[in-house]
Amino acid sequence: MPNAKGGIVNESDIAEWSHAWPFPDSVESFFMPNSSKTPLRPLTASDSPIRKLGVMAKVATEGKVKTRLGNTIGFDKSAQIHQRFLDHLFKVFQHWGDERHWVVSPIDSISQTATQASSHWQIIDQGGGNLGDRMRRWFANHAFNHPALPRTHAILIGADCPLLSPAEMDQTSRLFRDCDLVLGPATDGGYYLIGLSVPADSPNENNPPNRDTLPSRTILNTLWNDIPWSTDEVFDRTVAAAEAIGLRIGRLPVRSDVDTEEDLTALLHQIEHPVDNTDVSSDHIELARDIRRILSQPMI
Repeated sequence: MPNAKGGIVNESDIAEWSHAWPFPDSVESFFMPNSSKTPLRPLTASDSPIRKLGVMAKVATEGKVKTRLGNTIGFDKSAQIHQRFLDHLFKVFQHWGDERHWVVSPIDSISQTATQASSHWQIIDQGGGNLGDRMRRWFANHAFNHPALPRTHAILIGADCPLLSPAEMDQTSRLFRDCDLVLGPATDGGYYLIGLSVPADSPNENNPPNRDTLPSRTILNTLWNDIPWSTDEVFDRTVAAAEAIGLRIGRLPVRSDVDTEEDLTALLHQIEHPVDNTDVSSDHIELARDIRRILSQPMI
């Protein structure tokens, strides 16, 4: 079991460890300084986690999404592909978890077409600020429950990795048995998935908990402040920040985002020429077919 200094944990390691609640003493004293006065209610086997999935993605507006891809194939086509990725993810994950959120920007640009997912997905405004500010805002509102409730598995992905499946979300939930933070590293040095599952502070019965004073505030600021977004240092800096405060870290397999025409070509090849260890579904084949159709359109 990793000590309070943290460490990378893979799913294969979990079987070797016994599940303990609450955190080890050194971590508990950091995140729950008043736990001796107001202890957490012990969780039982019937306390299934509350699983929340967020897809953080912009509205598919020409010239505003997938601009690196648009520089070579045209911004109209890249916007269509962005929308197709969204449609695919909304369909694939429409029944996963207890809550599903489209964490969108700009909120006032959603058209009727863009809200097709609303029957299964809640529409959540990203708000302002940089990427870290927007991710932190979603986790602040959805990752920390009252300690008398089961823990939340809050998972956030983007729309740049359309081959993600419910299997990866289930794997993330399994990692949370012994981890607080789960990251899916991307080949460009960022991450395609970030998940968080830590308990909120135990409230004082005379003073209702305030979001600004909970230890969760420290976690949120640590993970999303002072990260050089849009660089190849994002993953490593996030891991270092998490380890510095004793978070136990789980890691998913490395995947590639689709940001460029080269990335898109690789995605199509992966779907159309699967290897034995690649799970290609009918939804993936339909996705590839639609991408080919979009690419065949004349340039505008």
